[in-house]
Amino acid sequence: MTDRSRSHSMARRVVNRRRLVQGAAALGVSLPAFGRLPRGVRAQSADAATFVVGTASSASDIDPHSAYDGRSEMVVYGAYEQFMRLKDDTTDQYVPLLAKSWEANADKSVWTFHLRPGVVFHDGSPCDAAAVKASFERLLTLKLGPFNVVARFVDDPARIKTPDPATIVFDLGSPQPMFESAMAAPYGPYIVNAKLAKTHETDGDWGHAWLQTNAEGMGTGPYRIASFEPEQQATLERFDQYWGGWKDGQFERVVIRVVPEEATLRQLIEQGQIDVVDNLTPEAMDALAKNPDLRVDRAYTTSDGYLIMTVAGPLASVEARQAMAWAFPYDEVIQGVYKGYAKKGSGPLAELCRGYDPKTFTYSTDLAKAKTLLAQAGVASGTKLSMMLIGSDEASKQMAQLFAANLQQLGLSLDIQAVDQSTFISTAYGEAPAAERPSFFPWFWQPDYNDGWNHLWPQVACDAAFGKGANAGIYCNAQVDKLLAQAKSAAEPAAYQQALSAIQNLISRDDPAGVYYVQTQWTTILRRDIAGFFTNPVATGLYDFYRLSRSGA
Repeated sequence: MTDRSRSHSMARRVVNRRRLVQGAAALGVSLPAFGRLPRGVRAQSADAATFVVGTASSASDIDPHSAYDGRSEMVVYGAYEQFMRLKDDTTDQYVPLLAKSWEANADKSVWTFHLRPGVVFHDGSPCDAAAVKASFERLLTLKLGPFNVVARFVDDPARIKTPDPATIVFDLGSPQPMFESAMAAPYGPYIVNAKLAKTHETDGDWGHAWLQTNAEGMGTGPYRIASFEPEQQATLERFDQYWGGWKDGQFERVVIRVVPEEATLRQLIEQGQIDVVDNLTPEAMDALAKNPDLRVDRAYTTSDGYLIMTVAGPLASVEARQAMAWAFPYDEVIQGVYKGYAKKGSGPLAELCRGYDPKTFTYSTDLAKAKTLLAQAGVASGTKLSMMLIGSDEASKQMAQLFAANLQQLGLSLDIQAVDQSTFISTAYGEAPAAERPSFFPWFWQPDYNDGWNHLWPQVACDAAFGKGANAGIYCNAQVDKLLAQAKSAAEPAAYQQALSAIQNLISRDDPAGVYYVQTQWTTILRRDIAGFFTNPVATGLYDFYRLSRSGA
């Protein structure tokens, strides 16, 4: 695989995870009438020892070193483990998993992890320091999906040392305070049984082709993946030798069922056939919140929604892009489209993301200011703008129509191009020059781990265009790039914050890269008898199955 094709592969997974799963909840879709369950959907009784997840879309890849979408990661999360994970709903506290403890040297350039004793993979082989190093070597060599979560800090597996079977040392070569956060990322740094993976190797792929749909013996997690049927279901079963042990009441198995129709998902959870589902339409969530057997969890996350603006044609000038930000109908979109399940965006970073600056300049709707700026930019009445969006994304379609109405008052027209997901992705991540791209792309984004640099670099770095990141508008500002480099290498919190604060105002106020208009809530509907549930703002849509139980079981 060439570097270009690798970046395209990564880009496709990035957009699936952040744009389609984390941000777009298909808000505003009208519900079809209820009736009998569709053919093929079993009306089986819920088993008290089984936790059943309902999801509208399927996992596509269960190799932890390439999986980069939320539904794939949901399966991975129960079977594989990192050194540690974020604690409950926090963004900066950690729960030890494979590492019982860890520490850094004074300047945080060397990090040492002490492995938990007695951990074995699902095939019974030991998960010792040599196995952990081999796993990281696999991730860094494959260069797929989320490998940059680790590769940002470790440019060569030789930097990983194993002084004894219980110790792993990462010599990063420079101060890296964000390394701890990256090691708890829900994407990337999972420990896999690389020795076993090698036995399934084809053309030097470390068993990747096999691992995309198989997992026998590969993880250390509390559950092993017993079966995986793409577009249908995944089944995880309790691993009896799990290092954490087992208590009465914990689930023996987890079933993740793919049910594309929202009406059916709603019916199944009301009937007790599934235990949890997320991000239904506002109308459905409002109705389900009234059901005494269910509860609706609503949580803001590190994700934000925005319109990417293409820096070309009518939007080539700073003034024209500022005009678009003043012309956007913020209140109408928040109230009319998201209906109480979102709030206005407050800049390029979500409020819960590390590095967020509450003093970042934000826009409101002001058509008079927009008109003045358009005149300064030389954008004449009758100019035609375009927006490409995914046809199944009703929230984006409604937003586009409201925006078009405001633009019409300014003498501009908006051509709304509803396309399928594949076309949208290939356009956004393709090689077409800015002049051949739509004026706008609706987008959602979330960092891999809680770090403003990790959130912003893919969106606005010059090198993140043309499929190397999410810079679909081909934005490039030398000052922004310089500040990104400063934030990436900042050893002190003050320097880190100073650089990120400057970036936020630059790409919002001074040289806009997007219209940052919404922070949506991640909503989860679950049976009221499920205990141990929480939403983590970074690991959204992922369930710690080991922590869950059925009350009274």
